[in-house]
Amino acid sequence: MHSIFTKILLCVWILMLLVSCNSIKYVQENENLLKENTLMINGEKNKDEEIDKYFAQKPNRRTLGMPLALYFYNFGDPDFEMTFEQWIQNNQKKYNKYESVFSKKQTFAIYNNKKGVNNWFLRKGEAPVIYDSSKSERTSKTLEDYFISKGFFEVEVDYETKEVGERELSVDYKVNTNSQYYIDSVATEIESPVLDSIYYANKEKAILKKGKPFVFEDFEMEEARLVKLFRNSGIYHFKNYSMGFWTDSIKQDYMKDVLLKIPDRIVNRNDSVIKVPYKAQSVSKINVYTDFSIKNRDREIKDSARYQGYNFYSFDKMKHKPKYLVNSLFITPNGLYKDSEKSQTQNYIRNLQTFSSSVDISYRENEDESLTADVYLSPLKKYALTVDLDATTSNIKPFGILGKFSFLGRNMFRGSEIMELSFQGSFFNVANDASNSDRFFNAWEVLSSASFKFPRILFPVNTTSLIPKYMAPTTNIEGSVSFQKNVGLDRQTTTAGMAYAWKSSKRVGHRVDLINLQYIKNQNIDNYFNIYDSEYQKLNIVALEVFDQTLPNDNEDILNFMDFFLDPANGYNQTNPNEYDTVSDVEERRDILIEDSFVPAITYSFIYNTRENVKDNNFYYFTSRFVSAGTFTDLIFRNQNEAGQRTLFDVPIAQFVKAEFEYKKYWELRDNTILVFRTFLGAAIPYGNSENVPFSRSYSAGGSNEMRAWRTFDLGPGSEINNLEYKVATLKLVGNLEYRFRLTNKIYSALFVDAGNIWDITNSNLVTEDGKFTSLSSLKDTAVGSGLGIRYDFGFLVFRFDVGFKTYEPYLLSSNKWFVNYNFGNAVYNIGINYPF
Repeated sequence: MHSIFTKILLCVWILMLLVSCNSIKYVQENENLLKENTLMINGEKNKDEEIDKYFAQKPNRRTLGMPLALYFYNFGDPDFEMTFEQWIQNNQKKYNKYESVFSKKQTFAIYNNKKGVNNWFLRKGEAPVIYDSSKSERTSKTLEDYFISKGFFEVEVDYETKEVGERELSVDYKVNTNSQYYIDSVATEIESPVLDSIYYANKEKAILKKGKPFVFEDFEMEEARLVKLFRNSGIYHFKNYSMGFWTDSIKQDYMKDVLLKIPDRIVNRNDSVIKVPYKAQSVSKINVYTDFSIKNRDREIKDSARYQGYNFYSFDKMKHKPKYLVNSLFITPNGLYKDSEKSQTQNYIRNLQTFSSSVDISYRENEDESLTADVYLSPLKKYALTVDLDATTSNIKPFGILGKFSFLGRNMFRGSEIMELSFQGSFFNVANDASNSDRFFNAWEVLSSASFKFPRILFPVNTTSLIPKYMAPTTNIEGSVSFQKNVGLDRQTTTAGMAYAWKSSKRVGHRVDLINLQYIKNQNIDNYFNIYDSEYQKLNIVALEVFDQTLPNDNEDILNFMDFFLDPANGYNQTNPNEYDTVSDVEERRDILIEDSFVPAITYSFIYNTRENVKDNNFYYFTSRFVSAGTFTDLIFRNQNEAGQRTLFDVPIAQFVKAEFEYKKYWELRDNTILVFRTFLGAAIPYGNSENVPFSRSYSAGGSNEMRAWRTFDLGPGSEINNLEYKVATLKLVGNLEYRFRLTNKIYSALFVDAGNIWDITNSNLVTEDGKFTSLSSLKDTAVGSGLGIRYDFGFLVFRFDVGFKTYEPYLLSSNKWFVNYNFGNAVYNIGINYPF
């Protein structure tokens, strides 16, 4: 498998190199390829990438110093024959050769394949940018307008071209800005007293101020600020065209005076046009139509209700309880008109997922000049069924087919609740087949789950004073049961939980898992030594060294051997202490890994996200998570086992604390080029009822989303050398740096460096000193991987293929641990969906 990928990558790079020397392959003799644009501003080269968007014509996009998209395009042929007949005519000799071997139908299929591949290269690549002088003229005019908008009214722009190679040109733009103009004063003429009062009450927030540069964008921002200010202060009729800025003629010393004019409102009354002052208007009546549609808009209302000043209407029997629906309404009865309340209501209702996303809210003016707000809600279908089919791959499950059926119910208790019932089934091909089946799909897993989402906090005590409705609080109640067959120890997992989530601001989110229960039962513990073959091999070595015979690979025989060897009456702890310790460690580790576990946890999560929207690629994200498992064990659970542990149905109650921190920072260096940094730190410590953290809650390293040069569970702990199939620990530290860039249309690439490892911080006797984190000096055992990736953007998802190379391996015995296995043979090939972080 590795050799195939190696050959593919080498072929791709060789082809790139062969083509790279011919950038002008499809540039005609009378044409020139635009190689470069340079912009000199006042004699200095421009460093502001924001100005680059004003170039009307840009050279072919360069990646890693090369126009890879152009090279990709050059693999194709823009003059490829469009019809089969044209192809025969232009390739008669080749056609005759094909005809002697293939039928005409087969030859047509060959042509179609060639055409399809050719067109794919042309579509995904980028055609050569042929220099156009008219676009240079347009660029000069655009640059002039840009600098004038920044207050440089006497700017001068010129350009010239020069040859930089055969049929290649560069364009040099030169800008002399001259002096910038500044604002000397800002005055106002506001005719309506209410507007004048509001303006001066918020004057300190003004963007236009004396001494600031005369920048057009600032005028636009000030206009937007005033429109927002007035329309959120009850001025319903105020629009952006209700105001204007006037400036005087150019004064000495490059200064300008600014005058803000807001005349009274112009209205038609009794066939006359008159001016009336703006007024602050209140919303005296709020009507909510709970089942509006185009079909029933002319029907009579059949059901109605009034609650807390809101009027609710329905064309059929009302299916929503007003006392819950008011939580979605932020327009205040008898309160001043505010644009923000309208948008807040629309956003909240969209997030309910029970009504159409097009929430229409309109206002009507009453005779007393108050307003009536009409809110039109269109319910979505109460029930929906979805079916998903997917393929999965991992080092544990090399290949699998996954199917999922989901049943969605909306407004289940007439309060916009969402219910989801799902059934998921998977068939896998696993590497360790305990059933010794000859079938390709030799393992399966099923998962059944149910969840209820309430758009409010369900709690015995009213929490609205602490978590008001504008924070969009939700309560999630979830439960699931899953079963496995021939996957590891065939775990049966049962979970149940209740969580609260809310956003205290646009950037800050919170989640409290008040109840999070997980019960894991290992149903096939007899398969342990098949899964953990390295543990069997340790026992086999002991059997060979002590008894000079091979240990049968049978679970009962292995357990009998361990019991015999560890029996103090047989004295092997005295005669063979090293072998005795080995067998004792194997038994202890087995007891830990096959033990059923019950984890009752309480969790708090904090999220801070500065991303404004999906197009924002300059932001950072921070999350912290604190888990306390078994907090009230001594108060709730009274039963104890022989070891003195509190139990439920003879299963020990897990007790541990856990803290996790993750930080991600994104920089958009230029269009479609992003640098991402991510770091994760997590630690778990058992206490009280537990000596170890459950396997399912421990940390592992490796995999397609973090340490990509190692497979999942393959790395760590520390620099310890062991052959365990599943390596876990209680401390994890990982850092990732990834440079993402676009190669061609829809095809992206990335260069990355991953650094991190896992360590033990519980002083477990199952981990050597090399695997423990004892001080900051343990960071020397941080592993480093690096590599590259290819990503294809389908629009709705991103297919990802990353190759990770082992760069620094702390567990190597040699003094040199750098680049020892840095090759394709020891690389890890990762396939994933969407970006890793």
